[in-house]
Amino acid sequence: MRKISKVLVLVLSAIMVLAMSASVFAAGGTPSITINSSSTSGTGTQTESTVYTYWKILSADIDSDPTVGPDGTTTQNGQVAYYVTTEAAKNAIEATNLFNVTQVGSTNKWYVELKQSSTTAQDIIDALSTMTDTQLTAAFGNPGTMTMSNGKASSGTVEAGYYLIKSSLGSQNAIQTLSPVTINEKNDYVTDNKAIPSADEHSQIGQEITYTLTVNVPTTANDQIVLTDTLSKGLTFKEVKSQSPITGTVSPIADAGSGAKKFTITYTADQIKTLVADKQAHVITVEVTAIVNEEAAIDTNISNTLDLKYGSNYESVPVTVNTKTTKFDFDKVDKTNTSTKLPGANFQLTTADGTLIKLIKITEGQTYRIATAAEIAAGGASLVDTIITNGNTITVNGLDGDLSYKLVETKAPTGYNKLNDPISVNPTDEKVFKHLDVENNKGVQLPSTGGIGTTIFYIVGSLLVIGCGIVLVSRRRMRDK
Repeated sequence: MRKISKVLVLVLSAIMVLAMSASVFAAGGTPSITINSSSTSGTGTQTESTVYTYWKILSADIDSDPTVGPDGTTTQNGQVAYYVTTEAAKNAIEATNLFNVTQVGSTNKWYVELKQSSTTAQDIIDALSTMTDTQLTAAFGNPGTMTMSNGKASSGTVEAGYYLIKSSLGSQNAIQTLSPVTINEKNDYVTDNKAIPSADEHSQIGQEITYTLTVNVPTTANDQIVLTDTLSKGLTFKEVKSQSPITGTVSPIADAGSGAKKFTITYTADQIKTLVADKQAHVITVEVTAIVNEEAAIDTNISNTLDLKYGSNYESVPVTVNTKTTKFDFDKVDKTNTSTKLPGANFQLTTADGTLIKLIKITEGQTYRIATAAEIAAGGASLVDTIITNGNTITVNGLDGDLSYKLVETKAPTGYNKLNDPISVNPTDEKVFKHLDVENNKGVQLPSTGGIGTTIFYIVGSLLVIGCGIVLVSRRRMRDK
């Protein structure tokens, strides 16, 4: 028989990789293809049911006497010749312009060899990849398929030969199967991430937060990408602020259960193919804004979760980022007996720079929270500027744990002195931030120097001096007469 050139044997034995790497074992044993997946996305393993389709491009003649090892393993020692058996396959191979094709007599058997010794494995796979799946099937027959399950896909027994493998993730591989072949998959998966500024990891009710979503699109990507963004009930979706460099279709906001809401952004397969047409990897960046709303749980993570689905066979690990809002409690107490809580004190809450914070009265004299912009605009009896104590512990919900606040007493309880200075509420002091005793002294504050208490003595004294002067003048006039 005509032997294929040694150069072709070496080239076809090489692993041809676009987005995978494979280990080919020494010839021997029943040929098969196994693909192991060890790739991860985010902090865990992605959900993957990747489908691999493989065509036998060339059949193989192994011209040797096998050697049987001590363990019973059969090893082929001679040369390998590759051939095709149909005119359709012969024409497809010739169309690559990489091979010489020689017919054996008048039989339906054509041996192939490389035209140029400089031809690389990548040249061969690039030439084959110009054919559509339909064209490959017409030329080389129906393909086999295998599906990734629990990190492994297996073809079972295959014929010795040379195979082109395509995955539903867009990667391609070509491999020689003279023995069992294992491919340790290292696909460039479409991956995603989500982040917020560190300053927004703690937030105040009513605060707008910007979430940045990123999608890493490898050069092999060729299918649609669907992002699903789920906001817990403590967040109100505002808008998809920006998308770059391509713009996907944003769905209406929908119910996600347990008070959560979700929406999707879809990038079509054509958009993705166009994006990577330059053979470069790209990053899609999306900015989404949401408002921390009145349903935000206190001192509990308020989550926003991103899911990515690529095609119909791959879904990444969900990526969740959190923000958190907090509270503080205070009691108005008698300084000499702090167990005595005082009603009738009026307080206002301000920012560190003195800006008044509007509050929603949940339970008068007990529970308040920061008002949202919508609630401030709407007004109503529950919107208040002032907290009035009634002898109960006051709780204020919805504060930003990264900020400092001031508690300003605007009116003291009857019989007590009003505080002259605001009280700082600082989250860096966990004890003070979580609970505070606001102490007041009993008694009436005396007037200060220069007040009316001193002035009245000056006036009375002046009148007495004037009166004495009048009396003296009157007596002198009487004597003179």
